[in-house]
Amino acid sequence: MPQGRTLNPAAAGRPPLSRTPSAANWLLQFRAADQLAAAELLDSLLLLNDDDVASSLREELGRLARGGVGLRKKIALYSEREIAEAVFFKSERRLGRDGIFRMRAIGNVGPPAVKPVRGRSRVGSEGWTAFIISQAVEASPKVYLNHPGPDRIRRNGVSLIVIVTDFLGSGSRVRAMIDKFIKVPSVRAWRSNSWVHFTVVAAAGTAKGIRSVQSHRTAPTVSVTHVVPTLNGFPNPEAADKWRRLMSRYGPRRARGSGPEGFDDGGALVVFSYRTPNNTPLLLHQGGAGWTPLFQGPPSEDMRAAFGLGKLSARVKGAALASRIPLADDLTPEEGRMIVILRAVRGRWRAGQEVEFAERTGLTVPEILDAKDQAQAVGLLTKQGHLTDEGQKLARAGAPKIRKRPDIPTNPEMYYPQALRAPR
Repeated sequence: MPQGRTLNPAAAGRPPLSRTPSAANWLLQFRAADQLAAAELLDSLLLLNDDDVASSLREELGRLARGGVGLRKKIALYSEREIAEAVFFKSERRLGRDGIFRMRAIGNVGPPAVKPVRGRSRVGSEGWTAFIISQAVEASPKVYLNHPGPDRIRRNGVSLIVIVTDFLGSGSRVRAMIDKFIKVPSVRAWRSNSWVHFTVVAAAGTAKGIRSVQSHRTAPTVSVTHVVPTLNGFPNPEAADKWRRLMSRYGPRRARGSGPEGFDDGGALVVFSYRTPNNTPLLLHQGGAGWTPLFQGPPSEDMRAAFGLGKLSARVKGAALASRIPLADDLTPEEGRMIVILRAVRGRWRAGQEVEFAERTGLTVPEILDAKDQAQAVGLLTKQGHLTDEGQKLARAGAPKIRKRPDIPTNPEMYYPQALRAPR
């Protein structure tokens, strides 16, 4: 069994999601007889914000760092993400001491923690987990390595490879990532000699996803903080049946290869403040045919309290103050956030710079990435990450206008002295 615990932050004084104005409007799409069941579905969701995820991952990684390293010199940390390449590390043929050529993994640096795939500009949750990894390495530099390559793994005697993720839904993406590790001949050799083992650390996961990862042929250890409720494993089967009937009558039947209960019929009852997993019921996050989902990007301002989040206006003011960026009083919170991000761009936006921005501004990695995507969509930031002319104008417009000095009247006729004054 994995190390894990079920914890519902919504019970810690947060208002029910169903009572927010956005949820009330969403419930009007249901027939009157079905609205109570739909409201119960909303209030059964596990709602996790950025800090919930961060604190869970920090706790799990801290426990790992303290848990008796023994002969282990270092632990390698990798953010879970899709890898476009067929193998995790590059290899080349090298002559061994025995005179036989073998494939050997090479490189000091592993694949980047954050990299969009398949032409997408949005990187996803790996940006957030990469931020947590960088903090863990900074807190325990004698224990952790941040995305090391094979040569650093050998030099430091790494014996534990840890994949870090916010959520284990079906477990398929983590399994695919481990598969690409063990396709590397050097990694297979390390495993056959019991030099390297795998561990997966997640803030949340379904029981099905956890079991799926544990059943991988590498037998990784799985540590999870929040065990997510699902339709299949919900303690009240009658309630789950009512919710399934709702999904058969409302919302899309299929979307992106998923049925009404979500990808792989996961039926996961969880929503993060920065994303809604595809394992959750489609009626929550997919629209179409006259249906409007409740979750489209980050939660609306009125739903933030249900996630335990502070008001955006206060967070933006704090970010501006921390970054010493003056903001005009008549800006909306969204405008202020955009200006803080644009002012933080110096030269151009580099891959992974959202982590630096998060440290500098106090804003979260997901909302920084959302602001970046929005800036590119409206022409404030180029695809290469440079500020456009409009972006520079908006960044400057956030500062309070400096009062123009009054004009001092002068004699328009030029004065030419006829003689110098006598010195005193």
